Amino acid sequence: MTCYLLWMVVFTGIYYLDPAQRIIWWTGIGLGGVAAIVLGVRLNRPAHASCWYLLALANLSFTAGEVVQAVQLDILHRPNPFPSVADGFYLAEFVLYAAGALGFIRWRTARQDHAGLLDALIPTIGLALLSWIYLILPYARNPDLSWLQKAVSIAYPLGDILVLALLLRLITPRGGSSRSLQLLAVGTLGILTSDVLYGLIQLHGTWHIGTPVELGWAAFYTAWGAAALHPSMVELTRPVPTQQPDLGPARFTLLTLAALIAPAILIVESLDGNTTNAGVIGAFSAVLYLLVLARLAVVVAARRQAVARERTLREAGARLTAAVAVEEVAAAVQAAAATLMPAESGHAAVLAVSRAESATGPDTPVDAELLALAADRETRLLPTAGLPGALAARLGGMPAALLSPLTLAERPSGDPLIGALVVTGTEQELTSLWGSLEILAAQAALAVERVVLSREVTRRNSELYFRTLVQNASDVILILDEDDGVRYASSSAEQVLGYPSLDGRRFTELVPPEDSREVGKALSRMRGPDDPQPGSRSEQPREHWRLLRQDRTPIEAEVRHTDLRADPTVAGLVLTLRDVTEQRRMERELTHRAFHDSLTGLANRVLFADRVGHALSRGERSGAVTGVLFIDLDDFKMVNDTQGHAVGDELLVAVSLRISTALRSSDTAARLGGDEFAVLVEDALAPGDVDAIADVVLGVFAEPFRLRAGAVRVGASIGVATTEDSVDAAELLTHADLALYAAKAAGRRQWRHYRPALQAGLVERHELNEHLDVAIAESAFQLYYQPIVDLHTGDLVSFEALVRWPHDRRGMVLPDEFIALAEESGQIVPLGAWVLERATQEAAGWHAVSSAVRAAAGRAPLRVNVNVSARQFRDPGFVDVVRHALGTSGLPPCSLVLELTESVLMRRDDRINDDMATLDGLGVGIAIDDFGTGYSSLSYLREFPISILKIDKSFIDGLGHSPQQHALVEGITRIAETLGVSVIAEGIEQPEQRDLLAAMGCPLGQGYLFAHPLTAGQARALVRDATHEPR
Repeated sequence: MTCYLLWMVVFTGIYYLDPAQRIIWWTGIGLGGVAAIVLGVRLNRPAHASCWYLLALANLSFTAGEVVQAVQLDILHRPNPFPSVADGFYLAEFVLYAAGALGFIRWRTARQDHAGLLDALIPTIGLALLSWIYLILPYARNPDLSWLQKAVSIAYPLGDILVLALLLRLITPRGGSSRSLQLLAVGTLGILTSDVLYGLIQLHGTWHIGTPVELGWAAFYTAWGAAALHPSMVELTRPVPTQQPDLGPARFTLLTLAALIAPAILIVESLDGNTTNAGVIGAFSAVLYLLVLARLAVVVAARRQAVARERTLREAGARLTAAVAVEEVAAAVQAAAATLMPAESGHAAVLAVSRAESATGPDTPVDAELLALAADRETRLLPTAGLPGALAARLGGMPAALLSPLTLAERPSGDPLIGALVVTGTEQELTSLWGSLEILAAQAALAVERVVLSREVTRRNSELYFRTLVQNASDVILILDEDDGVRYASSSAEQVLGYPSLDGRRFTELVPPEDSREVGKALSRMRGPDDPQPGSRSEQPREHWRLLRQDRTPIEAEVRHTDLRADPTVAGLVLTLRDVTEQRRMERELTHRAFHDSLTGLANRVLFADRVGHALSRGERSGAVTGVLFIDLDDFKMVNDTQGHAVGDELLVAVSLRISTALRSSDTAARLGGDEFAVLVEDALAPGDVDAIADVVLGVFAEPFRLRAGAVRVGASIGVATTEDSVDAAELLTHADLALYAAKAAGRRQWRHYRPALQAGLVERHELNEHLDVAIAESAFQLYYQPIVDLHTGDLVSFEALVRWPHDRRGMVLPDEFIALAEESGQIVPLGAWVLERATQEAAGWHAVSSAVRAAAGRAPLRVNVNVSARQFRDPGFVDVVRHALGTSGLPPCSLVLELTESVLMRRDDRINDDMATLDGLGVGIAIDDFGTGYSSLSYLREFPISILKIDKSFIDGLGHSPQQHALVEGITRIAETLGVSVIAEGIEQPEQRDLLAAMGCPLGQGYLFAHPLTAGQARALVRDATHEPR
């Protein structure tokens, strides 16, 4: 705006300072005004831009006239050409201005405003009389002018009169309240002034460019452009509420002066003695008289209408004062609106309030969108189609609606918006009643607020007793109003929810955002019928909701509710909240523990069995194959025993993670207990798909597990069963268990699919286990003894005691068939004690027969080697069992050698160290059996009192064929010799093997080359023969 005004001022000044280039500067002034109007329309975007574009064309036409006029005078040097083409452009400007002004009047005045029309006509007629006498008649009577010159000259004052009339009509509805309208009036007065002066100058033929007269036209350009740029320009195409006709002092004075123009002219002419215009003056006087009478009639009618409206509003005020409910307020408002609106108009009135209940007639609900429209607290006229959904459909019979907000500036609640009043009708009817309906809305706002406050006071008084009852309750008691606002909260709310006060807060603010929609639905459901009957109580089952404390930490609440809206002492929805967060946490934890393994987090046996049942049901319907994998860790017991339970637990967690990661999302992994896992495979197309998953699971054990204590490698045996071989869940699990036993029996670290033949094997295993219990109880075992000889001399050095089980039906059962069963059942401890006792007794007999002879020959006494399992050695009473066997048999401790597996040594705890130290202190020899087949470590030879290493038969078999085996056995022998540990080679069957071992320096050996295992009698005979054998 500032740049534009600076432009116009500068160009106007230069126009007068630079006569030679006036045409350029004047064109800049005119086009600047046109551009400002167009730019103002683009920036402010009025509702009806066509009116402004017509004003821009009027400016452009006037500019064109000015340019043409300047060309004729300054360039073509024609002395005062009149009429000319320039006059055509000037006169066209009147027509374009009239079209634009009529557009403003049309959109600005929504009804026939007779008072405004008369107020514009009276001064226009008076000024028209002046123009007629002093401008038009002189032109008409001038004999020097042609008819065309007269017509053009007369057209100017007539155009000015038209412009004046339209300006006055545009201003009269509400005066010059708009800055843009004021600027339009300034510009119009400028052009009128300059046009009148131009006409007078033309009358005497003395017009020339560059006079002060053109300042009026410059003001016209500038003011109209500024009017378009000002933001208030949009108001000129909006309907203006019609106010009651107000003949204030200024307007009354203006109308009086206009009416006195005709008598004043007549007096002046009478004094001059010239009464030639008396007839014209009389005619204008009559017209002015009639217009004044008409204006008086309008004032009288308006007064009567105002009295009627005042009476209606007064009666409505009385009814609103007496109203005790919002429904009665609505009824009073509707009755008043019906009286104010014309009877035949077919109007409708709707009152919506944001508190308590809606009151829009019988049963129209409060529309939140309608209240949102009223949020700006400004009365507005809008099309009925612009109303929210259902309300627009209900009121769609009328074209327009007047929305008047119900507001109070300083309400106790803080929100000034109470509701909205909507009245439909025609635009003319609504604009004429704009002020009255605003007054009615204000009265309704006061009435609604009074009713609500009265209810609130009554409710608070009745709540005093209620508060006394509940203020010490541990449960939180809330009362919610219709908008879910908390109207009351018991004192326990601060302890449970952390809020010092909940009054006025919406309950949904206490709910996590993701739950607010469901809680809102639940609250609506709790309230039951929209119109509860007095005395009714709506109770529903308990709900469980999540709530947020003030610090945003969540809690779980058990919610009970009672709908007491119809109870006048409560009048709301009562919620009772109990904090059950800890209870729910414990329930979830107990439920999780009941169905999940506490160490790995996998499903436990109970949950796994349940899911198997459900999977079988789904598979029957879909035809899919369901499979079960039972997984047993092959070497877990060794890890657990040697490295401790903490490492074992860490390994189980790592195994569970690998198994879970390898499965599909539809499969279920479970830990059944100990080192036993299971996998449920669902929706397989064929049994082969289940086998493929078994391959995948077995593959996860290929890499060692990285634990805090280091890398640990374990294998797994897997049993597989599917619904192709099983009819129900129990059979499916049994078959998977059988397949697992088959995998373990086949050498472990593999999987086996169930075959019907496995069932018989399981029965046989079960029977064998039962017979084993009886055999141990009856000591129904036999010991065999395999000689251990000196590889260099062939002398008998020792015997290894080997247990055998003579079975009634099976014959002689070897250790490989029953030792594992004894390990699993724990019977290995009493069986091992029996073997130790029997072997020491037999060895004591050998000692009595041969000790003297062997001592005389310089040979060591015969010894007996007894195998001890890891579980037997870890038994807390094992050392006592050894002492008892030695004591009862009388065998010297140095004649007893205990053969241990490496798994015993891997568990390095204080008790094992103490036991081995105790045995070494007794003189008992310690041998490592099957050295090199497990987790062999030479550090054992340094840390434990080991006197003998036994090289496994698998190493001996490769001698003479494999240079690597030869080097390995020789290396073990050399190291053992260096450490002072004796070596026994097992499984020697060929003389070549004996010779190679002897050449390596291996001192002792055993195997079929020397003797098969012997009975006790055969062993005694061999001892006697060796004792008496000449040397």
